[in-house]
Amino acid sequence: MTPPIRVAIVGGGCAGIATAWQISEFVRLSQAQAETDRKAGKGKGDFTDFQITVYEQSWRLGGKGASGRDSSGRIREHGLHIWLGFYENAFAMMRHCYDEVRKAPWGPEGSDKQKRQRLPHESFDEAFFPEPHIGVATKNRSGQWEAWSGMLPPMKGLPGTELDDRTNPFTLAGYLARCIGLSKALIHSVVAPPSGVSPKGSRSTLDESIELDFGFDAVRSPGVVIDRMARLLRVGALTTAAGVLQGATILENWLRERDPAPQFTSTVMSFMEALAAQTRRQLTDLVGIDEQLRRKTEIIDLIMTIVVGLYRDRVLFDSRGLDAINHIDCKDWLIKHGAMRSSVESPFVTGLYDLAFCYRDGDRNKPALAAGQALRGALRMFFTYRGALFWRMRSGMGDTVFAPLYQVLKDRKVDFRFMHELKNIDFVGDPDKDEPVHIASMSFETRGSTKDLNGYAPLDAAGCWSHERPPKFAKTNPSPVTLNYGKEFDVVVFAMGIDDFRTICEQDPNGLFKKLPRWNEMQKHVKTVGTQAAQVWLDTSVEDLGWRRGSALVSALDHPFESWADMTHTFAAERAWREQMGEKPNAKNLQDDATRSVSYFVGLLSDADIKAQGEDATKIEEKVRKDLQELLAKRVEPLWPDAFKRDDKGNLKTPLDRLVDAKGKGVGADAITAQHVQGNFRGSDRYTLALPGSLEHRISPLDASVVNMTIAGDWTECGFNEGCIEAAVMSGMLASHAICGFPALEDIVGYDHP
Repeated sequence: MTPPIRVAIVGGGCAGIATAWQISEFVRLSQAQAETDRKAGKGKGDFTDFQITVYEQSWRLGGKGASGRDSSGRIREHGLHIWLGFYENAFAMMRHCYDEVRKAPWGPEGSDKQKRQRLPHESFDEAFFPEPHIGVATKNRSGQWEAWSGMLPPMKGLPGTELDDRTNPFTLAGYLARCIGLSKALIHSVVAPPSGVSPKGSRSTLDESIELDFGFDAVRSPGVVIDRMARLLRVGALTTAAGVLQGATILENWLRERDPAPQFTSTVMSFMEALAAQTRRQLTDLVGIDEQLRRKTEIIDLIMTIVVGLYRDRVLFDSRGLDAINHIDCKDWLIKHGAMRSSVESPFVTGLYDLAFCYRDGDRNKPALAAGQALRGALRMFFTYRGALFWRMRSGMGDTVFAPLYQVLKDRKVDFRFMHELKNIDFVGDPDKDEPVHIASMSFETRGSTKDLNGYAPLDAAGCWSHERPPKFAKTNPSPVTLNYGKEFDVVVFAMGIDDFRTICEQDPNGLFKKLPRWNEMQKHVKTVGTQAAQVWLDTSVEDLGWRRGSALVSALDHPFESWADMTHTFAAERAWREQMGEKPNAKNLQDDATRSVSYFVGLLSDADIKAQGEDATKIEEKVRKDLQELLAKRVEPLWPDAFKRDDKGNLKTPLDRLVDAKGKGVGADAITAQHVQGNFRGSDRYTLALPGSLEHRISPLDASVVNMTIAGDWTECGFNEGCIEAAVMSGMLASHAICGFPALEDIVGYDHP
């Protein structure tokens, strides 16, 4: 049997671990198939083997998804991590991972006869649960902040389970049909009487026109039908809201029954524009009467604009699909195609920008999100989710995701080298001389003795990562380590963030960016932004604070924290950690802990603020804590109105007075220092942006311009080009395919997306 191919993966975040997962899965399946063939007399049991080593600069895995426990068992996150119901590839990986965890068993109640590592969760259903609620904040006409929230119904199926081959949600025609269906439901909810039943005998001009002119005729071209509908709209035959609904129904059915064809573009376009204009006229009058209807009419307006814009720009007939409009900002594209300014500035559009931190330089006055990717994200988010729109984790991302992945991969013989920071890459070869470019060597710095590094067990007895760097790695002088091509590695996967990758490559003036101009263009155009996060533990429930709408995920809030989530469910995992680590579980311990709710806040950290603090981590943390203090003292009142009350002496009490210290005992404003704050402002901690005009410069993991190298990360061209868990996992799958041909491209859900 030939020696294994040595794969060096630099970076232990989502993309790097997804790459390791897929290659190790290929090895597992190949080995099993070879053994089956050997037993059947079809071979000697040979297969292509891979030796995988992950080099991680930290003492834990996760990258932007890393989380750990402090000395009190509190979960300390990089930010707010919520999974969306369309993360099919990421969920499939986690389902498979937890299948192996359960078989081991490595769950919290697993047998310890063999002294196996325990993990916080044993099964997927223990680790993840659905969250159907969504909320956005907005200012009313009086300038006061208010929250709009609702529950999206569960959709058929569960993310990460096998898709039905007979249905493909990832088509633009399918998306448009769903869009029209949603707008119909919203229009009906706006115009219908309280009973929900139209007045008996009410008919529109279009009713009669359909009976007279639109009877089914197999010979008649669908273009003729659409053309007649458009003429009726233009001459005012469709003058009622009921008529608008009927027009939308005909359009929806047409989209569902046939793929849009270029020969019908002009007639369909004429109809859509007329339908959109008439819809806006009908709904504008209603909004003037009832402001509460405004949010629904804004969604209707946005949907109609998207339908019109995709036809007008011929996106449905462009081989690039939605990527054809990535050169323009989403808001500008909506305005271009007739959306009302109020709709474009609505909390729903703002929420899309906030969820992806899409503001150039972190400046709220510079919104920037590529239109095609914005629509792809919104359409997938609302129309392809399964089970629930959002999915929560029972504990931290490190506990729920990276601890089980680490344990299973280690069991699969994947080697992990922690505390290895990449310092230099030696690229050789000259494409101008027809010499292929390849990596000759890589240099790392390590912290810790060889004994400490080789004997390092990163998970504690409860299966969690530490929030703090282990003392044995804290003050050790760095030691150099050099890896050479053909000796320590055969192929490299750079799964680090774009900023770290850029920094390393720029150190060599004759390196990658000089040898391959396309890579230089990539690093110039792909940008990132800083973020800030805060977690607070309070001695009262969110209901008693004044939020009585159930579990909450609210975006489009005011700066500097644009999103809030009630994360009280994680407190159970914090208690479980303390019990696992030796605290005796009894009623008194539970009563003594004053914590009753946990909330997470996230937002932008602008480049201007980072520069003002001199890029000093301590000063930036102080700035974030000051922002949190102001938030709790003043700005959170629209969400938590009951937390702002005056006591018997007339002193105003705020959420600051409800903070709980790290031990769960002391309550009051002094506990502000015990709340977790984090500024993510350098290197791989920064968030990747999807700026207009930048996505075409991204490079795919399938690119072979460097013969023994590929890349992985949400900054690559991966089929969903926006910073998120799913993009990182998809990129890791592509990197694995580039190395071993597995998985097949058609098995990457949503990769070949319009």
